[in-house]
Amino acid sequence: MTLDEHVARGRDDLRRLVAIPSVSARGEGLGECAETVRGLLEEAGFRTEVHPGEIGPFVIGEIGSGPVVLMVYNHYDVQPEDPVALWESPPFELSERDGRWFGRGVADDKGEFASRLAGWRLFRERQPGPLPFRLIWVVDGEEEIGSPSLEVFLKHRFDGQRVDACWWEYGEIDSAGRPIILCGFKGVLGLELRCRTARADLHSSLGAVFDNPLWRLAAATASMRDAAGRILIDGFYTSVRAPRPGEMAMAADPPFTFESLIAATGGQRPLEGVDATTFFRAMNFEPCFNVNGFGGGYEGEGMKTVVPAEGFVKLDFRLVPDQDPKLIVPLVRAHLDRKGFQDIEIVVHDDVVKPVRSAPDHWLVGEARTLLERHFRQPVIVQPSSPASGTAHPFVEQLGAAVIGIGLTHHGAMMHSPNENIVREHFGTMVSFSADFFEAMGRKAAAASE
Repeated sequence: MTLDEHVARGRDDLRRLVAIPSVSARGEGLGECAETVRGLLEEAGFRTEVHPGEIGPFVIGEIGSGPVVLMVYNHYDVQPEDPVALWESPPFELSERDGRWFGRGVADDKGEFASRLAGWRLFRERQPGPLPFRLIWVVDGEEEIGSPSLEVFLKHRFDGQRVDACWWEYGEIDSAGRPIILCGFKGVLGLELRCRTARADLHSSLGAVFDNPLWRLAAATASMRDAAGRILIDGFYTSVRAPRPGEMAMAADPPFTFESLIAATGGQRPLEGVDATTFFRAMNFEPCFNVNGFGGGYEGEGMKTVVPAEGFVKLDFRLVPDQDPKLIVPLVRAHLDRKGFQDIEIVVHDDVVKPVRSAPDHWLVGEARTLLERHFRQPVIVQPSSPASGTAHPFVEQLGAAVIGIGLTHHGAMMHSPNENIVREHFGTMVSFSADFFEAMGRKAAAASE
């Protein structure tokens, strides 16, 4: 088969996958999609297994043996399609407009999986003999709800095994068409603060007598960060790993300008000290503290003069190596107690992810960079860390893998939003890249065997 024929087959795979509404938030379509993924892997020559998770099953494909072990991680679950009215075509139907393919999951993450699998088939057509390296494909059914089963599953299924490299579920292509290699991901800790000061809402005249839970929550939240974004919790920065000189050098030469970031986001109030010379370093290496939502009391039209009985604020911390999210929680508790907010309750949400960062001089990065430059005919951006998060830490901590993100997600992909899309040309390029990437793993294994 020609490259174009393999790309067409990959598109057909993607069409089948997009048609299954595998929404993990609703527990919908996960078994059907897992069986479809298993069938695709089995047809491609893999020994397959399906293992239950808390919500969605894990699908495993294995093949080959040798001194190099590559793990490919993808997921088949998707975000809910709401709001449906904003989609220009049916969300669970692959459609094409202006050189892009649209559908829920087409970027995150079914398109990544389908392009890699098409590349695998192209590689095996070229090299059909015994595979000189071990390839393990892990396809998750719970990624969009934080992969609650992943760490335990990997521990039990691959206990005592070592993996050299993990090809993460996504990567990026910037607005100029340059591929980005992500060498790491920030961690995340999601918290909710709750405060109650009365049995029920009070008449606002009693605000001269009783404290207000929204005032308390606002003051507590404000006490944890300054105007420059510096987090004021004692001990918060103690574990932060200093970036290596090579990583700092990468961050000193941003692949895009601060002005372009402002234009793309509409952001109007940079933190104190953040400018064109510092923003990219902050995105890669600085933890941050965010208020996600604030609520309580009367939120309807017009006025209702009350002192609310209770309120809440939802927060997240984006963390960097070697901060442990679970160790941040007692630091927050101690800070609130020290500031006089002993009555404020802390609720820890499920989205707890440790940060990871692989060395940019790892051989995997070098191989990927050479191939990406060949296939995209563009300079490659090696980024020390994504400012976003991914549940990559068990692959690093338990399996010893270097984790990198390479993929076809572009900056207008509308992931998690209506009209999610990928660029058709990017899909084809990733098919050819994937074939050569698997071939490079074979060369690495052959050299290791000598």
